[in-house]
Amino acid sequence: MSQKYGKDLVIRDAKKEDMKAVAQMIQELADFEKMPNGPKLSVKELEHDGFERQPPAFRCKVAEVQSARSLVGYALYFPTYSTWEGVSMMLEDLYVRPEERRRGVGRRLFDAIAKEAVASGSSRLDFHVLEWNPARTFYNAKGAENLTKSEQWCYYRLSGQALKDSALSSGET
Repeated sequence: MSQKYGKDLVIRDAKKEDMKAVAQMIQELADFEKMPNGPKLSVKELEHDGFERQPPAFRCKVAEVQSARSLVGYALYFPTYSTWEGVSMMLEDLYVRPEERRRGVGRRLFDAIAKEAVASGSSRLDFHVLEWNPARTFYNAKGAENLTKSEQWCYYRLSGQALKDSALSSGET
């Protein structure tokens, strides 16, 4: 249990009405990561993609201080598939508001996602962390393996015009 909150801190599945607070925390995370112009999603897009699409594009858990009815963290994740290991899960974001850190909130969020991964039959939980982020110590202590270091995997992204150009050059309709 969290050192500060005890049973007052609950990790639960996010609801559509939580997406405004989650969007605020996404921006806080981007600011922390020194990428304040990174987030492009609106609250409406989060609500649609997570709660109106079938199947949902993502799942989300929130850390809520029940007595204050306040969200202090979130974890956004989604199912993936490994051709080597089968069903897997990707943790896209895990964020705890700065004033709530070092109180067990992040650990409880992370463990809740790990529990979801195991319950869904996932063989692994993948995530990425900026090299300078002090949270790397936490993940290392959990037994996470740095694949860049151990297996020399490079993480790539195709987006924007490059993605559109590739799609157009496929010749498929």
